[in-house]
Amino acid sequence: MGKLSEIKNDQERAIYNQLIVQKENQMDVLIENQKKIEKSLYQLDEDFRRGFQQLRFLNDDNNGTEKEVHNRVQQWDDNLENRFRQQVQLTQEEFNCIFQKEIHQTDDEREELYKKRSEIPWD
Repeated sequence: MGKLSEIKNDQERAIYNQLIVQKENQMDVLIENQKKIEKSLYQLDEDFRRGFQQLRFLNDDNNGTEKEVHNRVQQWDDNLENRFRQQVQLTQEEFNCIFQKEIHQTDDEREELYKKRSEIPWD
């Protein structure tokens, strides 16, 4: 009976090992996806910055526009750029919060699997 119990315990440990590896893989995927989204949002912010900078240069080159109209257009563009870039920043913060919550939860689940595996007797 001892041998049978030992085999059963070995099988249980093997199952927990597989579940732990799955959780670790899940965490790796979450971290990889987080980095991809961060990179995409950073690129979007840079595209906004460059695009509005080009727009400023184009507005500055337009000598035919009255000074007052030019200033209002420039102020409008600056406000629009700030709103777009602020929204990108807020979105990035929200995604980071969501990913950190998911990573933490997955890590807690993995730790619980380690705990359960360690409770399996060796004899």
